[in-house]
Amino acid sequence: MANPKLRFYFREPTIDTNIAITDGTVKADGFDFEFVPTEDEADAWDCGFAARVRAYAKGLPHISIPAFPNRKFRLAYIFVNSQAGVDSPKDLEGKRVGIMQWDNTAGVWARGALQHYYGVDLTRIRWLAVKAKKEGVAEGIRQEQIEGRGDPDAILDKLLVEGGIDAVIGPNILPSITNRDPRTRRLFRDYRAEEQKYFKETRIFPTSHVVTFKEDFVKRHPNAPIALLKAFRRSRDEAFNRLEGPDPSIIIYSWAAAAVGEQRALMGDNYWAYDIEHNRTTLEAMTQFAYDQGLSPNRIDYRTFFHPEAFAFLGS
Repeated sequence: MANPKLRFYFREPTIDTNIAITDGTVKADGFDFEFVPTEDEADAWDCGFAARVRAYAKGLPHISIPAFPNRKFRLAYIFVNSQAGVDSPKDLEGKRVGIMQWDNTAGVWARGALQHYYGVDLTRIRWLAVKAKKEGVAEGIRQEQIEGRGDPDAILDKLLVEGGIDAVIGPNILPSITNRDPRTRRLFRDYRAEEQKYFKETRIFPTSHVVTFKEDFVKRHPNAPIALLKAFRRSRDEAFNRLEGPDPSIIIYSWAAAAVGEQRALMGDNYWAYDIEHNRTTLEAMTQFAYDQGLSPNRIDYRTFFHPEAFAFLGS
């Protein structure tokens, strides 16, 4: 008998933690992957973490497993106009800050750090959004619509370069930053040191995505959550092997494996864990930030997100 199909939608199919699944190196025990182009067509997908919180708050029938294939520290994604007089996080108060949309996961993490770690009053910032939303925005937040169509990064970058806004918090690195345009820069010039300090003092390693099922698929295939969790663990391990193994596939940076060693020294050997135990602080932070920023009407207990067997599944 043929294996049942597990239709999966990858938001980012070619990043290192996912590619061993998408290139066929890693399988899901008892299932055949079928990669589909939209979330609507999928049985499971790598869901944006903020979107997962919003879906839970609305009571949508989704269930997650503790696999987090995309993680980024987000202090490096706060960009400023070089002439705007923004030299510290508190300088953002009273300034015009552009965002893609309020419930973007990257923005939730960055704003949470600004509020809780740096003491920034988010209500004192003039927020300008490419996709302004009234729903899911905390009381006291002023949010205005940015006029224009097209790529949000391009819209925000043009405004930042020209001084139409003072700063941007976004999910991607802006073109002017990539091109080293002197008119813009990161808020934190030494963002690596700042993010390492943030981790040392908070133990938060932001999760951008969490692998999530539609509940009806799990009801039909109760073995699917563990099978997919195992597959994602193997895919992550393969990503490390391709960087640190006997024949590394990443060679453009000569000391990539050494950099991973440095990261382990700072964050622990198991810093990219696909389990609950190693991620409690981060999961608690996301639910707190989401509540503070209006994405959920109550602070959600993150433990209720997850499939019970996957939640308790040993290993990392």
